[in-house]
Amino acid sequence: MTLLARHVVVVDDNHDILAVTKKMLENKGYQVHGFTEPVKALAHAKECKECGVVITDLRMPEMNGLQLIRELKESRPDMKAILMTAFQINQEEWLQTLPSAKVDQFLAKPFDSVRLVEAIEKCVPIMSLSLP
Repeated sequence: MTLLARHVVVVDDNHDILAVTKKMLENKGYQVHGFTEPVKALAHAKECKECGVVITDLRMPEMNGLQLIRELKESRPDMKAILMTAFQINQEEWLQTLPSAKVDQFLAKPFDSVRLVEAIEKCVPIMSLSLP
């Protein structure tokens, strides 16, 4: 597993969801950089060269997940982005509705650790070779 595949930024303004998501990933061997404030997460993700994936909630104060992804991809086009939401979103429908939003995967809440890791592996397939 590459260094970029192991470091994940998770952003959710709900402290409980952030804590559970972080724990799920850490239990699978990921290094997690967790944030409840999207602006701070964005600044960190732009500077953290070992981070390769950002997982962000859609609805947050200050900046929503789409804004965060758009801004992040301007400076880090290599960064993979997973959008978490309580809404059911079909990837094909999303691409037709908002083709400019560079979301790599969608993750419907609630989710378990299997679905969480699957979403990351779809972004960075090499990761499945080395994780427990």
